[in-house]
Amino acid sequence: MIPYYFPPSGGSGVQRTLKFVKYLPEFGCEPVVLTAKNADYPAYDQTLVKEIPKGVRVYRSKIIEPYAVYRKLTGKKMGEALDVSLLTLGAKKRHLSERFSEWVRDAFFVPDARIGWLPFAVEMGKKIIRRENIDLLYTTAPPYTTLLIGLFLKRATGLPWLVDFRDSWIGWLTAPQWRPKLSRQLELWMERSVLREADRILVVSGGIKEDLLSRHPHLDDARWVLLPNGYDTRDFENVPAPPKDNRLTLTYTGSLYGPRNPHYLLLALKELFEEKPELRQQLKFKFIGRIGETILKELRQPEFEGVFETLPYLKHKESVGHLLAGDVSLLIIDDAPVNKGILTGKLFEYIGARRPILALAPEGNAAELIRRYRLGYVVHPKDVAGIKKVLSQLLENWQRGALQFEAKETDVLQFDRRRLAEKLAAIFREVTDCNKRNTL
Repeated sequence: MIPYYFPPSGGSGVQRTLKFVKYLPEFGCEPVVLTAKNADYPAYDQTLVKEIPKGVRVYRSKIIEPYAVYRKLTGKKMGEALDVSLLTLGAKKRHLSERFSEWVRDAFFVPDARIGWLPFAVEMGKKIIRRENIDLLYTTAPPYTTLLIGLFLKRATGLPWLVDFRDSWIGWLTAPQWRPKLSRQLELWMERSVLREADRILVVSGGIKEDLLSRHPHLDDARWVLLPNGYDTRDFENVPAPPKDNRLTLTYTGSLYGPRNPHYLLLALKELFEEKPELRQQLKFKFIGRIGETILKELRQPEFEGVFETLPYLKHKESVGHLLAGDVSLLIIDDAPVNKGILTGKLFEYIGARRPILALAPEGNAAELIRRYRLGYVVHPKDVAGIKKVLSQLLENWQRGALQFEAKETDVLQFDRRRLAEKLAAIFREVTDCNKRNTL
């Protein structure tokens, strides 16, 4: 299993692979992990290291991280979590060094800024395959360099290979929106090669499959498998939660930057408070994670004093505790065509918390999932009147003690990480069995 994000990495990107590694041994699979050594992660969470089962071998190969140069150019300190692809988005004024660094990344780092890991991971990967008698390769993206590592190892060894898309690729939110023509053509060739040579293509949402096939329609075949994100039931057991507030508390976990922002929510709140000033004392919003400076300024406007609480990135257990202490889980997905297929990991954490979800989201996979399983409320992120109406309804239900999570438990349990690991183990067995038959 070849992930870039692996403990001590924090953030949502680490959870999927970590939980598979945690539960696959229960279903007859023995994970061996190849990840990066001393990687420069956007967030760190040492507590997640404890979730790696004893006996699982974790190899860490050298990586050349360009962010060391970026830090020198921009004055960022070592140990200060950063991600060029996120933290510069939406900033109204950026230093010339930041703009130059982003241009260099978009033009020359194809498929992404982790390309310096490729030669070292491939070299170590070949040794691991011989030493550990590996039966199958699994790579997960982003970053997309992991897929190239898998491609090279597949070609070198002939082993069956699964690629796992947590996000789509070209033009997706986690990839550069612009590249020079030659760089874009190279990236398109990489994407096509990966999709053509993988034995199975896992996607966390139907929208990701649609986006990938929009560029490669001839590759629509039986290799595609929908395997959604999930939540770990054990993460919600014996969690120390902060005291509940005496106000209706809506909790958001994750990053807020650029177009992903609560601007229209703030407009709705301004109108609501003008019409009913007393509601200012009944509502609280808690934002946990990395927040862009321009958004922080909006949240700190005088009319919102006491309404918004912002906390930095927290350890995973602490973040879960805040979800459990809240009344409603807040999801924000910005209105962009590419976001139709987004099913973020936090959505499934919200499902595991079993609190009603308020999704400010356009029509797409997330909206459909929430409606299908009665997980909460969906409002278009720019519908100020609609946001006001839903907030008023939530307040009314909360005051009457009628605020409930209405989803059926059977529907919720299908997203349990252990059950998803069982499905992945079945896919592993199917692929390796097919490979053996084809060899014979």
